[in-house]
Amino acid sequence: MTDSHLPTSVTIIGLGVIGGSIGLAIKANNPRVNVVGFDAPEVMRRAKRRGAIDVAGSSLRHAVSEADIVFVCTPISSILKLLPKISRLIRPDAIVTDAGSVKGVIQSCAEKYFGSGGTFVGGHPMAGSEGSGIEYADALLFQNAVYVLSPLHKDERRTGQLESLLKTIGARILIMDARRHDETAAAVSHLPQLLAVGLMELAARKNSRNPALFQLAAGGFRDMTRIASSPFPIWKDILTNNRDPVRSILREYELLIKQLKRELSEKSLSAVGRKFLRAKAFRDAIPRNSKGFLHSLHDLFVSVEDKPGMLAKMTSALFNAGINISDIELLKVREGQGGTFRLSFESAEAAASAAKTLRAKGIRVAK
Repeated sequence: MTDSHLPTSVTIIGLGVIGGSIGLAIKANNPRVNVVGFDAPEVMRRAKRRGAIDVAGSSLRHAVSEADIVFVCTPISSILKLLPKISRLIRPDAIVTDAGSVKGVIQSCAEKYFGSGGTFVGGHPMAGSEGSGIEYADALLFQNAVYVLSPLHKDERRTGQLESLLKTIGARILIMDARRHDETAAAVSHLPQLLAVGLMELAARKNSRNPALFQLAAGGFRDMTRIASSPFPIWKDILTNNRDPVRSILREYELLIKQLKRELSEKSLSAVGRKFLRAKAFRDAIPRNSKGFLHSLHDLFVSVEDKPGMLAKMTSALFNAGINISDIELLKVREGQGGTFRLSFESAEAAASAAKTLRAKGIRVAK
């Protein structure tokens, strides 16, 4: 595999949502790349039927020995067990990457085994699905999604080869040190998960004494606790392997809670009010249309009637005008009346052209 070319052979170990989606995305965008999968026999059969892999590996050696790039898309505990084995089986010029959501512990493991035998690049695709398994894999999962890479060695030539492949499946690459990644993930992912679980625990206790509580728990409460439904086995792996950064950010949050308790004793609540203002300013500064993107997109809000074919009318008009939709989201719908979609575009010019095109079709558009 040369610097200027994509790999000819890719192996994916673990064919769940992430691994399966990587396979589907590679085959959709690079059909000449041979994709080898390795998982339980039945999972490999289903992945092959879906077109996520070309070949089912008969053994780990068979799966990785000729691969240009190896993706390890298993739970963190399995990644740590697989890396030593993979390091002994791959070609010296192969690239090995993972998809774990904690990077420090994986990088420490990789440092022991990937000296001269292959290049290891930690990876964390910021994408997922509500479901699990190859059935929920999606070739479009990584479109416009941030994909963090944490190289073990500063070898831009080798990292570039992996980046090139990931860009073909629509991912936006962010290079980040493993320690910084884990501290950031603790603050913006792991802490919110624990807070959501804690809020639901508190609500459940209160509900046992006041059954009306859940009847009133709508709107903001549901939004804040949506992720409380996440499965614990996945989070046990994450929290076990990112324990120190999570404990550190929890301590910071504890101090903030104590500060809020003190400030609530003030008659004017001025200190609490300042926190509200800072919170709003910071929240508004986060691009609402980024959804994890590395740069903001440009939004249009489109209202359509609740009639068959309205979505097709909207998307067909933009397709015929040669305008690409970077992201689409249904914000609200009223049965029998209509709904509002958020359409996102790469540039202000594309958004303006889209607005003009849709209005010409009689579709209501607002920015």
